[in-house]
Amino acid sequence: EVLNRGELPADEQGVRTLAPPLAEASSPAAKEMSTAVGRPIPGILQQGEVVATSAGEHLRIRLPIDALWPKGSQLVAGRQEQLQQLLIEAQLAVEPTVVMDAEFAALVTAMPERVLLLDLETCGLSGAALFLAGVLRHLDGVPTVELLLARNYAEEHAVLESLWQTLDGQEVLVTFNGKAFDWPMVLDRSVRYRLAAARSPRLLLHLDMLHHARRRWRKQLPDCRLQTLEKLVCRRNRSGDIPGHRIPAAYADFVRTGFERDMDAILYHNAMDLVTLLDLTLRLAG
Repeated sequence: EVLNRGELPADEQGVRTLAPPLAEASSPAAKEMSTAVGRPIPGILQQGEVVATSAGEHLRIRLPIDALWPKGSQLVAGRQEQLQQLLIEAQLAVEPTVVMDAEFAALVTAMPERVLLLDLETCGLSGAALFLAGVLRHLDGVPTVELLLARNYAEEHAVLESLWQTLDGQEVLVTFNGKAFDWPMVLDRSVRYRLAAARSPRLLLHLDMLHHARRRWRKQLPDCRLQTLEKLVCRRNRSGDIPGHRIPAAYADFVRTGFERDMDAILYHNAMDLVTLLDLTLRLAG
C-alpha cells in the first residue's frame, strides 16, 4: 500500500535528469506521451449510471481514455501495433525470450480484447472493505476506464458481482502491486459474500507491473512507486489529485454527507492510476 500510494518528495530535478534516457525520446509517440498532463474532470460522479446485479445496485462510470489522456487511444494503438511486430520477431527467433519476455508475449497475444487492468480503492489496508474497483479494457474497440463504485458500504457486494462478470472472458490481468494487495483483497472480500466465482476462480495470467518495473528501473530511479514512475518514466504530472492516504476518510465523509467533490477526486485518482498502469505496461512490454 505504501509503494502504491505514498506521496512524492517535491523534487523536480530528477524529471529533467532521468526522463530522456528512460523514454524513446526520438519517436513521435514518446514526444506525445511526454507532453500529456492529467487534469481533473469535474462532475465525474454525475456521469455514472446505476447498474443492477443479483446482489443489488451500484454505480458505474465509463470514461474513454482520451478524456483522461489526450490522444491516448492513438498512442495505445500505435504502441500495440509495434508490440505485435515485436511478437512476430520473437516467434521467429531461436530464443524467443531474448526478444520478448514470455509473460509479455502472452500479454501481446491477448491484446486488446482479452486484457484487463485492475486497481482498487479500499477503506483501509488488508481486511477492510473495498468501495471502488477500477478497470481498464477495450469496449467497442476503444480503451475505456470503467469505475465500479459502491455508493455506500452495503453496495460492496454488488461491485464485486459486477467485477467478476467483467473478468469473465479475460485472459490476462494487469495490476500494480496487485499480487500482494489488489487480487488477494478481491478474493477475500468475495469469499466473505460467498460469491461462487471466488470459490473456484478461473486462473488468469496475472502480470504485476511493480515487479517488472523494479527489474527494469530500480538502479535508475529513487524508488518504483507508481507516482514516481508516472513522473520520471511517463513524464506526466497530475494536477488536483487527492493524496492516497486521504482516500478512506474522504469516502467515509461521502457516505455520511453525500458531498461529491472529494468523491470526484477519488474517481479521477483511480482512473489516472489505470492510465499510468497502461502506459507503463506498454513501455515495459517493448
